[in-house]
Amino acid sequence: MFFDGIKKKLLFGLWLCAAAIVGVFPAAAISPADYADRFKVDMNADIPPIEELRKMFAPKPVYDRKFDYFWNIGNVFNKEFAQTIRDYGTRQTRLKWQNEDTLLEQIKNLPPEFYPYIGPYLHTVPGISDKILNLPGIKETKNKFPARVARKFADIENLEFMSPALYYLLMPEIWEESDLTREKVRFQTLPDRNNYDSSFISRVMELVPPEDFAPGAKPEEPLASRLRTISPDASSPLTSKDIQAVARSLEALADYGADINNKAKIIEAGALLDAWENANGTGAILPSIKDLVHPCQRLVQKIKMQGMENEFADIIAAEGFNMEEWAYTCDKTIKAYRVLRMSSAELMTLLLFKRNIYEKQLNLYSDKIAPSIAVTMQSVIEMYEAPIKDVLEVKKNQKAVKNALNRIGYRIVFQPVYMK
Repeated sequence: MFFDGIKKKLLFGLWLCAAAIVGVFPAAAISPADYADRFKVDMNADIPPIEELRKMFAPKPVYDRKFDYFWNIGNVFNKEFAQTIRDYGTRQTRLKWQNEDTLLEQIKNLPPEFYPYIGPYLHTVPGISDKILNLPGIKETKNKFPARVARKFADIENLEFMSPALYYLLMPEIWEESDLTREKVRFQTLPDRNNYDSSFISRVMELVPPEDFAPGAKPEEPLASRLRTISPDASSPLTSKDIQAVARSLEALADYGADINNKAKIIEAGALLDAWENANGTGAILPSIKDLVHPCQRLVQKIKMQGMENEFADIIAAEGFNMEEWAYTCDKTIKAYRVLRMSSAELMTLLLFKRNIYEKQLNLYSDKIAPSIAVTMQSVIEMYEAPIKDVLEVKKNQKAVKNALNRIGYRIVFQPVYMK
């Protein structure tokens, strides 16, 4: 549609508005755990050939233009197309935009205080549904300039003549200048206790002998940590040598990942893989979200789809990996490194997710919006799922892992590696 670009920008603006809300995190009569199986990666899945997927998910045009290129359209006007134009121009019904209901739900879930920053623009976009334009709070904003403006913009001359498409930038919430009163969390203060337990200290001294852990002490690394894992799989433990091999392989993939052709093929394979999984009910709904959880396994899947195995396999073979072994070991290393670098705020959020604190709030969203929010919540849990033993092994080698991720820009052949 002609106005799809405008509407996509509108959705992006609404997303920025929602991002400014502090403490709002709802969901529906579903649980994030319902989507846990969606994040499992089957390295041996029977994925159709890439040519078949291209045909299966090729964009379907609204009509046949009868030509391929604008510089070769011929000189005879198509009668069927002319009739179609007349029909569209004279009909009274409006063509419904495919994301119209989603937009309506997003607007309903925004605080009313944000309506003056999006309402005026909504009234200028052709084809917007009357359900949206007549929504209480949106209807009253037509041709009105927002009353609340961020202090950093308040003194700008003729500010009221700016485009309504940019009104959302005037929100004080975006610039952390909000004067709106919001409920603050009150923490319970517990009395200090400083009781000395000599038996506890004695047990600690037995478990952690000072002579082995005092400054300058160099305890011998366990044998298991100094060996490579034979035929690693998704559940085998990591060793220091495994992690070091992964770090070296990531650095070796820097040039391979910088190749623009490789990037383009991985992007295409990712879009088709997400579409195929969603069509079969095994996808994670949102594009690329599984890539954040298991970047290495998903990368290997896409490389196999595009028939790019040879060069990639040669690079990782230098460290003794085949493609599946590398994918499993790489993902476990990245997950353990995420846990190691987790902040206290991230840890608290993760614990709240796992304890289902947000379950009741999910009921505030419609069935169309709730699955996307639930799957996002579950993805956070999956991203930080790592055994303590793996985390301790990565801790010994965190500098090597950090240097490798910096070297590749936290992207493995355009595959994103989320890291705070």
